[in-house]
Amino acid sequence: MDNMVPALPSIDSQKLLQDLQQSPSPIPVIKPILARIQEEAYAYFRATLDATLLVRRRAELIDQILHALWHNAGLPEQDLALLAVGGYGRGELHPHSDIDVLLLCKDEDSINRYGEQLQGFITLLWDIKLDVGHSVRTLDECVTEASKDLTIITNMMETRSLAGDDTLLQQLKASTAPKCIWPAQSFFNAKWQELQDRHDKHDDSEYNLEPNVKNSPGTLRDIQTVTWVTMRHFGEGSLSALEEKGFLTPFERERLQSSLTFLWQVRYALHMLAGREEDRLLFDLQREIADLLGFHEDSQMLGVERFMSRFYRNQLATTELTDLLLLHFNEDFIKAGKLCEVETLNEYFVLSNGYLEATDPDIFRREPAWLLKVFLLMAQQPDAKGIHSNTIRALRDQRGCIDDAFRNDPDNNRVFMQILTNRSCVVRELTRMMRYGILGQYIPEFGHIIGLMEHDLLHIYTVDEHSFRMMRFLRQLRFGDVRERYPIASRLIHRVQKKEILYLTALLHDTGKSVEGDHTVNSGEIAAAFCRQHNLRPTDSHMVVWLCENHLLMSNACQRLDLNNPEDIHMFAQEVGDQHHLEMLFLISVADTVSTNPKLWTSWRAEQMRALFRNTQDALRRGLGNPKNKEDVIAEVQQEAMEQLLAQGLSKEEILAIWGTPGDDYFLREGTDNIIWQTLAIHQHGQSAKPLVSIRQTSDQEFEGATQIFIFMKDQLNLFAATTATLDQLNLNIQDARIMTSETEQNAVDTYIVLDENNRPIEDPQRIRQIRETLTEALSDPEDFSTIIQRRTPRALKQFQVETRVSMSNDPVMQRTVLEVVAADRPGLLARMGAIFAEFGAQMQGAKILTEGEQVSDIFFILDENGNPYSDAEECQRLKDAILQGLEEQVEAQSAV
Repeated sequence: MDNMVPALPSIDSQKLLQDLQQSPSPIPVIKPILARIQEEAYAYFRATLDATLLVRRRAELIDQILHALWHNAGLPEQDLALLAVGGYGRGELHPHSDIDVLLLCKDEDSINRYGEQLQGFITLLWDIKLDVGHSVRTLDECVTEASKDLTIITNMMETRSLAGDDTLLQQLKASTAPKCIWPAQSFFNAKWQELQDRHDKHDDSEYNLEPNVKNSPGTLRDIQTVTWVTMRHFGEGSLSALEEKGFLTPFERERLQSSLTFLWQVRYALHMLAGREEDRLLFDLQREIADLLGFHEDSQMLGVERFMSRFYRNQLATTELTDLLLLHFNEDFIKAGKLCEVETLNEYFVLSNGYLEATDPDIFRREPAWLLKVFLLMAQQPDAKGIHSNTIRALRDQRGCIDDAFRNDPDNNRVFMQILTNRSCVVRELTRMMRYGILGQYIPEFGHIIGLMEHDLLHIYTVDEHSFRMMRFLRQLRFGDVRERYPIASRLIHRVQKKEILYLTALLHDTGKSVEGDHTVNSGEIAAAFCRQHNLRPTDSHMVVWLCENHLLMSNACQRLDLNNPEDIHMFAQEVGDQHHLEMLFLISVADTVSTNPKLWTSWRAEQMRALFRNTQDALRRGLGNPKNKEDVIAEVQQEAMEQLLAQGLSKEEILAIWGTPGDDYFLREGTDNIIWQTLAIHQHGQSAKPLVSIRQTSDQEFEGATQIFIFMKDQLNLFAATTATLDQLNLNIQDARIMTSETEQNAVDTYIVLDENNRPIEDPQRIRQIRETLTEALSDPEDFSTIIQRRTPRALKQFQVETRVSMSNDPVMQRTVLEVVAADRPGLLARMGAIFAEFGAQMQGAKILTEGEQVSDIFFILDENGNPYSDAEECQRLKDAILQGLEEQVEAQSAV
């Protein structure tokens, strides 16, 4: 062995027994040994990354320790046995895995006779800090429990003797054999269902961002399921045994072994770095594990992204193989149990017990076109259960036949488009194509994004999974019961004659992420080439390319534009061009947002997206050459609000006195309903010196809207900082802020749009009352607002280094300065911004708040202390420097909390 590689941990068994006999207590003997072998194992792993050897070595060393302690405790060699079960029974122990043991007793008399000694033995194991899971059972109890419980019988199958009476283990194995309980087919059916249930459970977003190395789809438990089924069926469960029995090809055995080796490396590193049993790939540890395992950063990809991409691709390959093997087992059991039901589809394929099977497995080599046509055939069989395992293997073995000549063949192109236009099974078959490696081979640009993960909290799925979720969502709009949640999109989807344009956009819109540059531009170029290759009509090609290039247009507009300003709406309408483009863009924008991260589609975003759609639709109906005039809109709002307020008993003089406060822009930004609500609130408030805090919902529609908080009071220097700090303390997420100050009476007329901690409007009356009272008290003296809170930063947020960026520009139309801030999301950020604005005398006019994962992208509309847009370059630079310094100091302070 290389002298630079540390020695493997070891224990001298003879010396260990002597030391135990000479010591009054085993604890001071065993504890240093455990610490030493762990330290030596970690050093060996850092030098070699050989988790396979270390996992087995640790099991061997624990065997030695338990054997020595058993004998030192004077436990008998008859009627009792110490057995290793579960993973430990397989001879596999990661650094902090549970050491599962079974204390097997011949009968109840044995338990009664040795119960106290056994309890003392287990207590000793706990005292020396071994993570022991144990059970004490008689032979009869083991058989009874195992016959009822799938987990127990699974553990029993992997049992081996450590000390005591070996004959008990032999009796246990005989009593729990398949001929006695859990015959092979029953065991297989239960395990297959267990695997499917586990996959469903681990399909939530947290398992995608922080996948579980043990239980997520395509990880260790899937491979173990195959070995358990093999063991129950054949009596042995190694991958080599599967190969010998013809259930695994040499390639498949090597692939599964490679996957197992990689997953063991990752799990070993997780336990080592976490210092505990931890099987989730936590954000805290992903970068460190990536570095430890040799995944390094380059100009195109972070090391952690490279590592996670490898992890996800490994998951996909493992899932493909384990599904194939379990399908093979199922076919084997079906053949053994009943006659095969065969339906002939054509000269090459049949449905065999519901599974599509090639009558000649060589068909894909002889006629490669069937590498695509087989999925079209499946799409035409909506009730088919799947593809036969032998046919899947034949597909996989010949997928290399898909080369440039294959891709450019017009016949193959037509087949692919037929799959894409299939009414009922398009997503199912594209998913199947991706899983069997055909889709990535046929569209190499899509192949490059398979397993690609962006290391942030916004994109919770791999790029390929996100694309498929978009397609599933689009089909859900067509066939699912989602009209209440997505009313406009559910209506528009039925107006689209060529749904394949939407599916193709979903498939290709992020393919540009695999190369450097603007991914929307890259994706547009990839889409253009695909459309030319597949001979799409010019209008269809244009729409796919345009949607790929502009799929972020609507989301960005919601963040940047004033949706009540006709000039902003007209500008957006010019970019969209016509109603058809608007409808297609709306569908793709909703699907993209929902499929990126379910938390991204908040009720407020829904309201904003729909408002942008409706306002743009109105602008397009008027005609791009006939835009609305801002002054006309203000006049219309004032007239309508005046009529309704007069009807509610206010006089014209009272109304005009209140309206003289905020200025004309108020009528543009608030809209008729809000103006009526706020005017009535100010009127009822009268001459009270207390701040007016009024709260209501922005919409009465289910699944949309937010809570708006209206504040009217004398303007003061730290009002924005005090308000945002208080809202933060109340666990409210600010989505939008409209800040106005009257020129005559210096009254603040502010509206904040907020959601609760679950990104929902606040509907509980008691919570609304608490918010009103807390704000009223805090704003009674905003100069004395509490220190910007140092609330604990969430664990995941601490793992990201977001460069703080500040830019300033002037909006000549609205006569204000637009200040944009991109920074790490931290509690109290808006309050810190408010304090800095107050320090510079900057006058706030409004803010648009966007939090995407670990990053905020906030836009502030401000004026200088004289009420003008910022024009002095030095003053602008001082303000930007102060923001950069203030936010960086905040990140440093809260990272330490």
